Amino acid sequence: MTPRKRPDYSRPLPRPLVIPSVMRLKTLADVRKLIGRMPMDFRTKETWQRIAALVDDAARGDADPTDVAVALQLVLMMENVEVRPVSKKPGQR
Repeated sequence: MTPRKRPDYSRPLPRPLVIPSVMRLKTLADVRKLIGRMPMDFRTKETWQRIAALVDDAARGDADPTDVAVALQLVLMMENVEVRPVSKKPGQR
């Protein structure tokens, strides 16, 4: 039996996301923190539970942080929450 990978919540999202007046999301840890700050009635929704599971999968290397970012943006749009990707400056990777 192979040992499970230690989760790495510092993995970056493909592009930072900003929820105006709430927070800037750069890493899986930021998404995890956002979910932890939500009222319980939001966290118990199936959509947010799926995002939380996807964050955990990505932290273990079993999913791509891009999948987290896409799913997160879709769920935020469904909840009518404004979210903006941060544009990279020319020359930045």
